[in-house]
Amino acid sequence: MDEAFESLRTNLTGRLRGTRAYYIANPGNWGDALIRQGTLRFFRDSGLDVPEAPTVQQLMAQPPGGVVVFGGGGAWCRLWNHAELAVTMIKQRFEVIVLPSTYEMAYAIPKTTFFCRDRYESQANVPAATFCHDMAFYLKGSVHAATAGQGSGSFFRTDAESSRRRPIPPDNNDISLRGDHLAEIGGFVQALEPFASIHTDRLHVAILGCLLDKDVHLYPGSYFKSRAVYLSSMKDHFANITFHENDES
Repeated sequence: MDEAFESLRTNLTGRLRGTRAYYIANPGNWGDALIRQGTLRFFRDSGLDVPEAPTVQQLMAQPPGGVVVFGGGGAWCRLWNHAELAVTMIKQRFEVIVLPSTYEMAYAIPKTTFFCRDRYESQANVPAATFCHDMAFYLKGSVHAATAGQGSGSFFRTDAESSRRRPIPPDNNDISLRGDHLAEIGGFVQALEPFASIHTDRLHVAILGCLLDKDVHLYPGSYFKSRAVYLSSMKDHFANITFHENDES
C-alpha cells in the first residue's frame, strides 16, 4: 500500500506547497470518520498544512483562489450524490482535488482532479482518475484491538445501500449509523473489539476489522463498491478477509 500513498503524497505536495489550501471531509456516517482520521494523519505525516473547513458554507466564505482537498468516500452514486453537488459549488471559487472515492457513474467537473479507490468500475467511469487506496487504510498501525475477541459480530447495513438479499441477523448492529464523519473513532474500535470475527456489508466496518486483525467476512451491497475496493486494496494486502460474492455465509 505504501507505494500508492507515496504517489499521492508526491502529487499533493507538488500541488499544495506555496498555495492556499483547505480540506473538507465528505459528510457522512461513522465510516467516513475513519476516512477523515486517515486523511488528517496523512497530512500530518506529509508535512502538509491544510486547514479543515467544517462545512461547505464556511469554505465558500473564504476568499476565492487556492485549492480545496475534498475528502474521499462513496457519495458519488445514485443513492448519495451530495459530493458531486458540493464539488460543483466549490469549483466556482477554487480548484478541487477529490481524494480516493468510488464513482458509480461518469463524472467530469472542470478544475477538478479525481482520485479513485478502486482499479475497476470507478477507474472505468472516471478514466482520468488516479488510483490510491481508501484513506482509512492509512490508519494501519495506528489502531489496535485490546483483545483478540470471541465469537462473531454482525454489522450489516439497514439503509438503502443494502443488497436486501440477505436477512438481517437479530443481533445486528449497524454501527456506522451511530456516528458521523466528525466523530472520534475510539467508540467504533471498541464496538468491534469483543469479536473474533466480523460479518458485514459495510465497507469501513470491514476495513477497520482488517486493521484490527479480526477475521473479516465482507458481503456485497447494492452496487460494486465493496467488491471493487476488496479487489483493489484488501485481497492482496490482508490475509484475514473473505469476500462472499453471492451473499453466502
